[in-house]
Amino acid sequence: MWPTPLLKLKIGDDVWGKLEYYNPFSRSIKDRTAYYLFKQALVNNSRQIVEATSGNLGVALASLSAIYGVKFTMFIPITAPRVYKVLVKLLGGDVIEGGNSTNDLIPLVKKFAEISNSLHLNQFSNPLNVIAHYQTTAREIDEQLNSVGKTPARIIATMGTGGHLAGISKYFKGKYGDEIEIIGVQPSKDSRIPGIKRQDNGNDLLKEVKVDRVIDVSFEESIQGVINVARNSGILIGLSSGATVAAYDKVKDSKTTVLIFPDDLFKYVDIIEETLKDNSE
Repeated sequence: MWPTPLLKLKIGDDVWGKLEYYNPFSRSIKDRTAYYLFKQALVNNSRQIVEATSGNLGVALASLSAIYGVKFTMFIPITAPRVYKVLVKLLGGDVIEGGNSTNDLIPLVKKFAEISNSLHLNQFSNPLNVIAHYQTTAREIDEQLNSVGKTPARIIATMGTGGHLAGISKYFKGKYGDEIEIIGVQPSKDSRIPGIKRQDNGNDLLKEVKVDRVIDVSFEESIQGVINVARNSGILIGLSSGATVAAYDKVKDSKTTVLIFPDDLFKYVDIIEETLKDNSE
């Protein structure tokens, strides 16, 4: 199922989008993490798995669980888009809602895993989350740009668990050093962008890698990024993807830049519809 496409965008001189919604299970970058975590469950002969997620990882894990006959329970914040809960149930997974963020759910997941004898995959601390993107996402970007005679000068990625940003940083800093700038994107204070979160309390997966700077992006800027790409490059990217576009607009120049687009817009149509309606009034 890999590599996913790398598309040259019409929003700058030399900017490329890594289209992670070409992944088959959740239509998101979380398929990569799910694949590596699920392989660990199979090696451990686990027949029940549990995970806290804001959405996409849950769909991917539910898909793999359906294929392999494993029981999957997803803990998801009450604030997450409803579509994820519907899709996981459709795939045969159990859904437990609670809290306003995945951070609120971790203690509950650990207790549930202990009581139910389930394997807690723990994407937030599991090094396989980083390895997945080091071995696949980062390598693909490198090979794809090299095939057209380019090397990225800058890579911009959102920060949730930190897995794909950490894997990308580890790969590119290890191969090219500080010739390549790694930028993380997080929601600005008092903003909520589905799939990403502020890193105020630290991040286990990002502790060992170098991120050159972090850019704050508001929900409104994220929406504008989605609109910008839709109307200039003709593709429908998700809200966290729009956040990478907004971050790029803050550093925009002629350097070869790669934006990681974690998913597409179709899960967030209700949100974008309300926003467009509000803007037209």
